[in-house]
Amino acid sequence: MIGSGAARDAHGSEPPWRGALYGSALWRLWLRRGGAETVVRHAADAVPGDAKLGDALFTGSYSFQGETLISRSQPVWEPEGHSAAWLEDLHGFLWIRELRAAGDELAALHARKLIESWLEAYAEWHPSFWRIDILSNRVSAWMLHADFLLKRADDDFRRRFEAALTAQVRHLAHGASPSRLPFRPMAAARGLLLSARLLSGGAKRLRQAQSLLQQALKTAPGHDPSVSPVPSECVGLLEQLITLRGVLIKCGDEPTAATLAPALRETTACLSTCLLGDHQLGRFHGGVVGEAGQIRRLVNVGRDAGPGSADATGYRRMSVGSTTVLADFGLPPTGGSSAPLSFEMSDADLRMIVNCGSVRMLAAVTGTKLADNAAHSTLSVEGSDARLRSDRRNPMVTAERRQREDGDEVTGMHRGYEARYGIVHVRRLVLTRDGRTLTGTDTLTGRREHPFAIRFHLHPKVHPIGGGDSHSILLSRSGREWEFRFEGEAALSIEPSVYVDNGGEVADTWQVVLSGRYRSPVTAVTWLLLRSDSK
Repeated sequence: MIGSGAARDAHGSEPPWRGALYGSALWRLWLRRGGAETVVRHAADAVPGDAKLGDALFTGSYSFQGETLISRSQPVWEPEGHSAAWLEDLHGFLWIRELRAAGDELAALHARKLIESWLEAYAEWHPSFWRIDILSNRVSAWMLHADFLLKRADDDFRRRFEAALTAQVRHLAHGASPSRLPFRPMAAARGLLLSARLLSGGAKRLRQAQSLLQQALKTAPGHDPSVSPVPSECVGLLEQLITLRGVLIKCGDEPTAATLAPALRETTACLSTCLLGDHQLGRFHGGVVGEAGQIRRLVNVGRDAGPGSADATGYRRMSVGSTTVLADFGLPPTGGSSAPLSFEMSDADLRMIVNCGSVRMLAAVTGTKLADNAAHSTLSVEGSDARLRSDRRNPMVTAERRQREDGDEVTGMHRGYEARYGIVHVRRLVLTRDGRTLTGTDTLTGRREHPFAIRFHLHPKVHPIGGGDSHSILLSRSGREWEFRFEGEAALSIEPSVYVDNGGEVADTWQVVLSGRYRSPVTAVTWLLLRSDSK
């Protein structure tokens, strides 16, 4: 399902006094003051549903974020063993579009039964599932598909549906302020603006919704091209932009719809840039890989807004032959990992070099704390994280792309170790025109001597095989073989690593580590990944 991407439980939490208020009878009365609003205008969902996914839901198979729950009668709304991202998708109800794509009254009846089941447990405020971004996705789905849900519904369902929709929208309007929405503000803006255009009492929320939208657009990819967003967060963002644009055009609000065009173009371009050879996303900043079919559907619709810039964010992508390289040469997003110049690589649909996944999820599952840098395929100094901030006059991170006669080149620099260690890191990646050789050079400059480590985390299905000398090793996966070599003052070792999947399952794997010591004024290590000529 189209989802939220990285699971960030800390975001959206409320102080204790506010939770006490929201859980009170007084708050319930306030949300229902003046009676329920009604859906007075219908607008088609601009994101196409998937009938196959709808059929699976109809049979009780709930698949989100790569995790599946089978429940043949009623869904288990808080099952054990599923990630926060999976629960967000379940309670966000955006999957109604998939049921609708199944295309008959039985699907609508099933959707109503699921909503009735949800209302039995969550019609009143809930500290997790009434979180503003989840709630906004839910009311957006209910409003976008109200005609489908209510066409043959009885009066009792209509009454409960409209009362619950009204209460949630009013709660959304109360909580939807930029100061309280550091995370996913576009989700809140979409829900609030849809309510302003589609519900009977929406006019009073229009100005607030328009103001919030303009603030939310400042967080979209491309607004600050030096920032690398969480790739999987862009999935939900693009879905929000597409559906919101469709409703605004339907309602005749072309001026507001036009303000979405830059964000639509750059979010679409960012998603396209961040795909590896398996058509799923790079796992930067704790994000998940997403689902290839849904990403493809969104990108196809998003391209209607026109072409965006592949370099509108800090990500740089090189893809030649069967080899794809994706590098993060930008500033981290709010709450993202401070691991600049990390990269991932795939050979066709097989991931070879990866990042570990969410270090926060790893700590929650295993109790093991890992530095952001150490969990990514990049260089670290003294085993610590880089400290980066936005500085337009003296950029902390820079990136450039250059075409060469022998291939494509991208180069990034960051100063996240300069203040503490007096060291600047530059990484240059070159992919040859046949896609069979990736060359990387990591260069350190500065005034102090410190130990460093360059890490290459391997996908759990990649097997490292000792090379003929201390400067090489063979990486093998499913018949694909790449030789790793290096030159420079460093020592090669193979060390244990971990790979955290979408649901928080931790798989043991390996990492190639080049360890050395920076010596002023310049230390450089060059490494190569060469695909075997026999494969």
